[in-house]
Amino acid sequence: MIRFHFPRCSGTLQVLMLLLLALIAAVACNEKIYTGDVNCDECYTEKPEKADLVLEVTLNNIFTVVPIEVFEGEVEDNQLVYSDTAYASPFFVYVPANKKYTVKATYRKDEKTLHVINTTKLKVLLVTDACDENCYVIENENVDVQIKDEFKDF
Repeated sequence: MIRFHFPRCSGTLQVLMLLLLALIAAVACNEKIYTGDVNCDECYTEKPEKADLVLEVTLNNIFTVVPIEVFEGEVEDNQLVYSDTAYASPFFVYVPANKKYTVKATYRKDEKTLHVINTTKLKVLLVTDACDENCYVIENENVDVQIKDEFKDF
C-alpha cells in the first residue's frame, strides 16, 4: 500500500491533492474513455486501428447508384482516401480510426447534380467499467449523406 504524507496539510487538502494527482494520471495516459451505454458483444478487446464508416445514402427508382467520395479532413483539403459507387445502403468503407472524415455523395437527375456532404470524427474509445474486461468501442461511424426531404425535387 502506498501512503502519502503531506506535512502541514489538513486531511481535506490531502484528499484534494490526491484527487488532483489521480486526475493528472488519468489524463496523462492519453486514452479516451467511453462513458455511454455499451453493448459488450460489440466491444473489441484489442484496440482497432481501422473501422467501418457506415454511409447512409438515398437509393430508389430515381437514384439506383450513388457515387461517393471519402476525404480525410475536409473536402477542401483534397485528401481523397476512397472513391466508389454505392449500390446499397448502408454502404461500408474501412478506414483508419481516430481521424476526421468528410463524405460526399453525388446525386444526378436529368441535367442537375446535388452534392450531399457530411463530416464525422471516427473514434476508438476505451471502455473500463461496463464489461468483464477493458475493451474498445467505435464512435461516430454513421454518416448520413441521404437527400433531405426539402431537396428531393432538385
